Amino acid sequence: MLRKTYLSAIASLAFTVTASGAVSAAPLTSAAAPEPMAVYTQAAETSAKETLLDINTATAAELSAVMIGVGVKRAEEIIKLREQLGGYTELEQLLDVKGIGLKTLEKNKALIRIN
Repeated sequence: MLRKTYLSAIASLAFTVTASGAVSAAPLTSAAAPEPMAVYTQAAETSAKETLLDINTATAAELSAVMIGVGVKRAEEIIKLREQLGGYTELEQLLDVKGIGLKTLEKNKALIRIN
């Protein structure tokens, strides 16, 4: 969809109507528009970094709202272990929380981070 919109915008810029009503070709330069996929990829990476939940600063409510298979009680256990550890250093430490196994960890790896 983004590519079609981008290409439509380029095509419409290719021709301009002058004041006299004549149609003339507008100059196209390669520097005029950035690579659409490169811009999209960079924006997606930035967005993903900003939306990941930091398990070292999140509240129990935030953890239970974002993490799959984690309710408030389990989120409180995550925080309790975080306090005992002085903060998580790797995601696999979540396996030490009662009720969090490999499946739960795998489901949530894309949603959480350690800052």
